[in-house]
Amino acid sequence: MKGSRDGERLGAREGLYPRVLGVRFVLLPRTLRLLHGRSGRCVYRGEAEVERGHGLLSRVFARIVRLPKAYAGPVDVEIQAGPRAETWTRRFGKSTMRSRLAGRDGLVLERLGPMRFAFALEPIGEAPEAALARTVSAHTGDSITVSSAAVPAAAMGAPRSYGAEHDDGEGRDPGLRWRLMRVRAFGLPLPRGWFAGVHAREFEREGRYHFEVSAQLPVVGLLVRYRGWLEVAE
Repeated sequence: MKGSRDGERLGAREGLYPRVLGVRFVLLPRTLRLLHGRSGRCVYRGEAEVERGHGLLSRVFARIVRLPKAYAGPVDVEIQAGPRAETWTRRFGKSTMRSRLAGRDGLVLERLGPMRFAFALEPIGEAPEAALARTVSAHTGDSITVSSAAVPAAAMGAPRSYGAEHDDGEGRDPGLRWRLMRVRAFGLPLPRGWFAGVHAREFEREGRYHFEVSAQLPVVGLLVRYRGWLEVAE
């Protein structure tokens, strides 16, 4: 019964990511809980590298979707977070990429220009020590006991890593993989197979928040690949 009550408390917590992830939210590493658990306007700074495709079709598609230009240097990420939706503004030098995120049916929906993407969030990497101890203190100061009644068996007990069946070289860095489920362009559904080359994850390494995103399309080739880190303070 204790696990059920904790699950209800987490489900009622405001914020896009706590609502989508439910009890799994408290199993995320500290920097992800901080970044995704805050409301209102927050700005984070760090470093990033952006690689762009060079083909004509790649450049045309990137312009339509408003992807950032090739770049290496400081990055600012502004998040305006409400109870159920967020607006992310990423500034890579002179390039700005803005997207709108909302939750629906357990998925995160991202609107980027005329494109609409639906993602499932999957915990990956080595489980945090707090999760193994079964007691997690959220950034709000609330202490929540995570029992086997509230957490899938794979996230508790002997196995120390999430998503082991999908291990593709991501190592033990704990975080989230964004698995693409649906795509629409100008309101029309597109075959998900066209977007098999879209990969995204966010993770914590040595106490710092990191992100990696890559997008390739058949025939078109590489659209964009960017990665970097942000400072996320208490």
